[in-house]
Amino acid sequence: MKIWHLEKEKNNLLAFVYAMREKRRKNVGRSVMAIKKTLLAEKEKALIEFARKWDGWEKDYPLKLTKKEIERAAQPVSAKDINVLKGMTRNVTLYHRTQKPVKHTYHRNGITVIDERIPVERILVYVPGGKATYPSSLIMGVVPAQIAGVKHINVTTPASNGRVDPYICACCLLLGVDNLYRIGGAQAIYAFSYGIGNIPKVDMIVGPGNAFVEEAKRDVYGWVGIDMLAGPTELIILCDKTFSPGTVAWDMFSQAEHDEMAMVGFFSRSKEHIYDVLKHIEKLISFNKRQDVIEKALRQNSFMVHYTDTASAIETINTIAPEHLEYIGDRANEKELKYPGIIYTGSYTTVAMGDYYIGTNHILPTGGAGRFIGGLSVETFLRRKTLVRIDKGFLNKYGDRAIRLSHIEGLFAHGEAIKARKGL
Repeated sequence: MKIWHLEKEKNNLLAFVYAMREKRRKNVGRSVMAIKKTLLAEKEKALIEFARKWDGWEKDYPLKLTKKEIERAAQPVSAKDINVLKGMTRNVTLYHRTQKPVKHTYHRNGITVIDERIPVERILVYVPGGKATYPSSLIMGVVPAQIAGVKHINVTTPASNGRVDPYICACCLLLGVDNLYRIGGAQAIYAFSYGIGNIPKVDMIVGPGNAFVEEAKRDVYGWVGIDMLAGPTELIILCDKTFSPGTVAWDMFSQAEHDEMAMVGFFSRSKEHIYDVLKHIEKLISFNKRQDVIEKALRQNSFMVHYTDTASAIETINTIAPEHLEYIGDRANEKELKYPGIIYTGSYTTVAMGDYYIGTNHILPTGGAGRFIGGLSVETFLRRKTLVRIDKGFLNKYGDRAIRLSHIEGLFAHGEAIKARKGL
């Protein structure tokens, strides 16, 4: 893992991060387009063939699970674990209930504008799978949609040999979700975007995924809405004081274990601190059950940064805009941290707790998108509805000015439309 010297190599560090992100896109773009082409041509047949190829299906399964199948699949989940899932759901619900916006009415002489938010009608919550199981992502996607008032919520996840993970099924029962599908990957994004066969076309797709899912979401945006580009996970840890190197190592492991394409970075004022963290990585990595994934992520996509000026480190991290930032240092600097998807501060606030039990959403922008969009929220599922009314007095007062503007812009019919209203 390379150690960068920020004050000397800032531009090179940024170029490394940008190139890594772009390489991730290029490596999957062609494959995703091939999946799309095949799916649009062969419909449901292609979905089954993709499942046989990538999910190990030995026979054909119905793409949608019945309620009885969901109940049967959830049976192995213990009562103790059900309570854990309920506790997470409660915390996520309590936090997200604070996000629903209120109706706003604007009055001025002769004009009324009513601004309110109405929910989208049909959504897909994509839940990653394959290399791990993510009931937490199901909760993070479904709960804010329910609070927003979405009527039709569909969930899909990869299913190894047709088997949907018991914890995903248990969460669906807990949340009252009946529409559960066993489709994964880019093909799932396209199926629900276009309405392939018996798969319903949705208005919006939300949820994290691997680089293939991220690229497919990028491609369908405009045909359907998406929450954000939420691809392979990213974490930067910023320490402006020495902090337990073993704890730093475990935090890095916790995000690197998601995906070999994960990006993990560590910024420290102390070279000795950096070397201590590297020693603990070597010492502790063998204790990980997903050691192979972690090693690839750390070797290919991760970095250490030595800096002397905290303001410069913060500026660089704001430019990178990673999905997650952990900051351990002077609280006076917190106001300068702006663009990571989420910012965890203090010695006790690990990303892993945010992933599960704080209640904030862990579906977050990656790839630098945090510079213009935030994480999943209730507002994600609400579109603005604006109702406008003006009276004759307003039209008479401002109509001639509007007509003049139509002439300035060379749009004759605009002016005539206003004149026609003035004559009523």
